[in-house]
Amino acid sequence: MVATSAQIITRCITIMIAAVLLYAYVGDGQAASSKQETERRQTLTEEEAKDLGYKRLSLNLGNDIKASFFAKGNSLTTLLAKAEAIEAPGRGELAKVFVPDDRDKFEVTVALFKPGFAAEAPSISEQLLMENGFGITDANHVSLTSADAEGETLDESKVAKLARSICQVRQDKVLCFFMQGDAEHHSEFEDQARILKDSLQIDDGSKEGFDSSQIKHLTLSLGAKGSLALDYPSVFSVVDNDFDGDLPGTLHLQQGGADNPLSAIMIAASAGAAPPSSEAIDSVADGMMHSWLEQNEKLFANPVLASKGDLSGLGSGDVGRTYAYVVDKLAGGGGKAQVRLSLFASSGVRYSVLMVTHYAAGVDDTGPFFVRLGGITGYDLVMRSILERRH
Repeated sequence: MVATSAQIITRCITIMIAAVLLYAYVGDGQAASSKQETERRQTLTEEEAKDLGYKRLSLNLGNDIKASFFAKGNSLTTLLAKAEAIEAPGRGELAKVFVPDDRDKFEVTVALFKPGFAAEAPSISEQLLMENGFGITDANHVSLTSADAEGETLDESKVAKLARSICQVRQDKVLCFFMQGDAEHHSEFEDQARILKDSLQIDDGSKEGFDSSQIKHLTLSLGAKGSLALDYPSVFSVVDNDFDGDLPGTLHLQQGGADNPLSAIMIAASAGAAPPSSEAIDSVADGMMHSWLEQNEKLFANPVLASKGDLSGLGSGDVGRTYAYVVDKLAGGGGKAQVRLSLFASSGVRYSVLMVTHYAAGVDDTGPFFVRLGGITGYDLVMRSILERRH
């Protein structure tokens, strides 16, 4: 957890709001962790698949969830659990698929996640890779509800195993297909992974996307610049909102109760043009973090910049940067927190988005991962709302 008291979260957010308005640059919080999908869809017909030795494999996963994809004709399926046995917040493996004679080439595990709140697919897709010991090598996420990531393991600097993690949000659940195989059979693995993805069909009486009951909507007034229709997970509540007319304005969202906040998101907006350069934005970000840590020296320390880069999705002439920091927590039992900060301008409005949530140096267990998942999903939904805004 980010903190054990509402005072810590509220104080750090309040100080960051002041810093953002002082510097007059705004932040965006979503590192573009997902890349544009480059593979062209090459769906096989049933006859073409048959000629290649594949057949459509159908899985009844329980709770009216059915999934199917093309797999080798002699593939075997082991059903492990039914979907109805998994209650929120929880997860479980539902099935495994493999070819007995070629088991080292690939094995598919079907997993179901039910966090109990709106949860994005990209983070879950990558979590599965890390949990299974794979380093992430590629990410072709289509959206927050459709994810595709690849990974590998190394043995004495040589690639030993390959993996592909495909996840899709289906209303209040996330269904994943995790495939792994021996790097010795690289071409066969790639063929099966591509065919699985392109032929995948899910039938559960719903459609891809978040459950409407798990998403809240809020319209923020941007004064003469119009308004912003903001989406965020319903697990978050509004702590403070002073978007009441003309800019500047700030919004503070919090996940968890007042006495035990899990994640926090702050959005600030002011009128103005884009920052002059990436270097200028970097300088502002450094100053903001330094000022914030000075005023919170009893709460957080030892910031480490984990990543930074240009923000994608902006219009022509607009500039933005995004940053991820890891800080030590000095209160609430210690541990670490991650801070995501983005500074950017879009259509004459300068924005900042700041998110604070749980962080662990290793791979999280399910409980801490769900805490982080809520914060990251909220952050990415807010960023999507801003970047897709039409003026």
